[in-house]
Amino acid sequence: MGRHKEWRAQAKKMRRKRLRQKAAQKREYLMNQELEEREKSPRYQAWLKEQEELEIFQEEEEARFQRERHLKWERDEEIAQQLWQERKERLARAREERARQELRIREEWEQEQKRLREAEEEQRRIEEEKKQRQEELMRKIDELLSKGEELPSDLITSNETHPDKPPCPFFSKTGACRFGDWCSRNHMRPSMSKILLIPNFYTHFGLQQALVEEYDSDVMLEYGDTETYQHFKDFFEDVLPEFECHGRVVQFKVCRNFEAHLRGNVYVEYAYTRDAVAAYKTFHGRWYGGRQLNVEFTCVNSWTSAVCGLYYKQRCPKGKSCNFLHVFRNPDGLFDFPTWGRRSSGAPTQASGSRHHKTNQQKRGRRSWSRSSSESPSRSPSRSPSRRNKREKRNWRWSASPEPPAVPEERTDRRSERHRSTRNNSHSSHSSSSRHNRSHRKKHRRRSPGSS
Repeated sequence: MGRHKEWRAQAKKMRRKRLRQKAAQKREYLMNQELEEREKSPRYQAWLKEQEELEIFQEEEEARFQRERHLKWERDEEIAQQLWQERKERLARAREERARQELRIREEWEQEQKRLREAEEEQRRIEEEKKQRQEELMRKIDELLSKGEELPSDLITSNETHPDKPPCPFFSKTGACRFGDWCSRNHMRPSMSKILLIPNFYTHFGLQQALVEEYDSDVMLEYGDTETYQHFKDFFEDVLPEFECHGRVVQFKVCRNFEAHLRGNVYVEYAYTRDAVAAYKTFHGRWYGGRQLNVEFTCVNSWTSAVCGLYYKQRCPKGKSCNFLHVFRNPDGLFDFPTWGRRSSGAPTQASGSRHHKTNQQKRGRRSWSRSSSESPSRSPSRSPSRRNKREKRNWRWSASPEPPAVPEERTDRRSERHRSTRNNSHSSHSSSSRHNRSHRKKHRRRSPGSS
């Protein structure tokens, strides 16, 4: 029974296989017959021919596009090669130019360094020669001063900046020029003279900040000409006695110009060249108020030509840019010109210029200005004892070094005693005032019930 079932399943499977094969053979036969009929039809033949032509055309178009792309690539490659070659040549030329420029710069730098070395050597040689001449001159001056002889005329020479150029009119009159040694005119400086010039010696906030007007218009509201003049008087009393220690001073002028080459310049004229040389030896390189002084000899032929006469009349047309001297009025009318009129707003006023000049002449007439080599140097008119005391308080400004000298112990003790006495007086006055207030309050309490 089981074997029959297996045989029957196998028979059915073989039968289905035979049916599928017969259907496939029939379908293949029909397809072949249809293909043969299609191949025999002219329409199908025309379609095949059209397809062949289309394939040939596509192949030709692809070949043409390939050729065009290749030609374009060749042209682009040729242009790129040409541009690269040009850029390469340009870079090569730039490298060559840079190399030539660096070589030229190096050569110019070497020449400049050589010129600078030669200039430094020349400047060093000139400075050494100048130093040797200055040392020789100072040695001769020391010998003459120690022997008490007069200075020979051969030592009084002049140094010129541009000997072949005409003299500078401002430097010839004032001894200062806004262009300095770079001026196109000739500056003649005497090696020795009666007049000493200390550039920018006097300083004050009013002179330094008076030029600031555009952006800091409120800075100078607290500083007036009166305060500046009071500060100048302290400077005058502090500086003039030091210069008088070397001889008779016949002129002392302090500039209050605002230009840098004249601001704070101090002119000191002695009666004798010997005294000016001694003062130069003392004050050159000395320190005042923490600043080192640079003293020069100068030549002012006429003070009336150097000083601006319109400044005191407040009619100077140049104002702050004037190149002539705008000087302070000296206290007590010392060293004033007889032709000057009233004082300016920065100084105390006088009744008239003639009266002021008369008083000045009377003061000078009471002193003799005779001088000999054996006598002590004559002095300018002395100041009052109170001013001398002020000078003693300010003597720390003069020093041989930038640092002010130490305050002596005795002066420190005196200051401490003065401070203690002042404090005790203030304490006693405060206690007495408090006792007075307490007694006044008691009296008021006593009177208050009756009055109510």
